[in-house]
Amino acid sequence: MCARKEKISTPKRGWLIGDAGRIIEKMAPRSNLIILPPDRLDAFTATGVLAELLAFEAARPVHIVTHEDFVPFFADAPAQLRFITHRRQNGKMSTVRLLGEAMGHNWNRVISLTATRLPFLLWARHRHHYRFAAGGYALPALFANDKFRPPHIWTPDKLHLALPETLAPDTPLILLALSENGRAVWNWRHYAELIWRLSDSIDVLQQAHIVVLARRDCTLADSLMEKIPPGQISRFDDLPFAKQGGLMRRARLVIGTDRLALRMAASLGTAIVLRLDRDETLDEGRPYGLYIGQDAAEVARYFGRHLLPVESTAQALAKQKTEADGSAMS
Repeated sequence: MCARKEKISTPKRGWLIGDAGRIIEKMAPRSNLIILPPDRLDAFTATGVLAELLAFEAARPVHIVTHEDFVPFFADAPAQLRFITHRRQNGKMSTVRLLGEAMGHNWNRVISLTATRLPFLLWARHRHHYRFAAGGYALPALFANDKFRPPHIWTPDKLHLALPETLAPDTPLILLALSENGRAVWNWRHYAELIWRLSDSIDVLQQAHIVVLARRDCTLADSLMEKIPPGQISRFDDLPFAKQGGLMRRARLVIGTDRLALRMAASLGTAIVLRLDRDETLDEGRPYGLYIGQDAAEVARYFGRHLLPVESTAQALAKQKTEADGSAMS
């Protein structure tokens, strides 16, 4: 009986390389990890880091370590996000829990925006450890030298804002951000005078609608709502982050004491953003104006000088018709 001849195949050129490539790909790091700073304003600034990361590595899931109050900053980002949250008042997750959550993974990138040395203990292809002063308005870019990334706001495509139904789409909005109102010496009389002066002296704001963003327990907002006729003013208490962004996209100007709201407005490109404070600050790169006085007339003049006129819908249509008629006659 003849022994059966075993067929031995000769490996084809490139087979080992291709197989090794598939094995390496299966072992390759898949997710990115971002450890957010403990401060609310710094966590908002870190949205720019995620935005840049998604621009270059959109397919990779992202794990974010943060306080649960900061999740809304990132929740609408177009990415596969997993939040590892905590509730500690100091804003920092305990080291033991952080190690338990982060170790055992093969990360693609570990991006730390805190003082922790954890990135150097993790298995990762890339490690980024930011050293920045708290309160900064932008962070160094991940994928470019000598560039900085400002905050980024993601808002849903369809967003319902509970403004009065009688408002035309092009009605200008004046947004008052009144949280942290103890930072300035303005009371309801200052704001009421400012509203009157803006509507009286600036043509594009004559039909403006006032929007107040505040907390439920804000007595300043209570007083202002009592003094301004109801049809001219709307108040939103503890409004979700995405809806705040939607209002700011529509606003012609934003003024107040809420530092987060004013940073949001500046990052969204609101025409004029002015923060009120009782003390001068020398922050570098501040993306908005700062006023430390109490003169509403002076503030109104400032807005009047810097606010550019905007065509209404009716004016724009009339202009288009005139141009079309002129083209037809030529």
